[in-house]
Amino acid sequence: EKDPIKTAKNRVKVFFDFLVSLNIDYFCFHDRDIAPEQESLEKTNQILDEIVQIFKQEMKRTGVKCLWATTNAFSHPRFVHGAATSSNVDVFAYAASQVKKALDIAKELNAEGYVFWGGREGYETLLNTDTKFELDNLARFLKMAVDYKEKIGFEGQFYIEPKPKEPTKHQYDFDSATVIGFLKTYQLDKYFK
Repeated sequence: EKDPIKTAKNRVKVFFDFLVSLNIDYFCFHDRDIAPEQESLEKTNQILDEIVQIFKQEMKRTGVKCLWATTNAFSHPRFVHGAATSSNVDVFAYAASQVKKALDIAKELNAEGYVFWGGREGYETLLNTDTKFELDNLARFLKMAVDYKEKIGFEGQFYIEPKPKEPTKHQYDFDSATVIGFLKTYQLDKYFK
């Protein structure tokens, strides 16, 4: 049986060789793209740290830079009802911990930005949601990210990537106009593009 951690580590050099062969100067990644999730957040972060060291070696060897990093807070079943918009405090905290770690990695790799994509931040039906509460949670989450960015001195730009109906029927980051309105409502517009 294959070892997913060993596979993830081996993929890094192949990935950078591929980028160099195509003359690509930048790469982007989700945290779960580079390291498989483990039985605990602590163990997952340990594996991320090991793989990030390999990324740093390959970046130095090839000159390829990190354009942006992001967090996969959508594919695991825990995020079925959102991450930042979840009414479950454990899910909210887990997602915040993932973003914190990914921001640490973005800083370590000198990423030029960090992307927030709310793949599960939305709802299937208004019958089981509290839109105001969920938007307040999302704003609280993003403000925490801004505060942490400033605390660690990460100079990269924050981005929000609208993607309608992927996978939720209605997402809070449905389109650019919706995102701009949200950012202005919560006084976040000077921190995000």
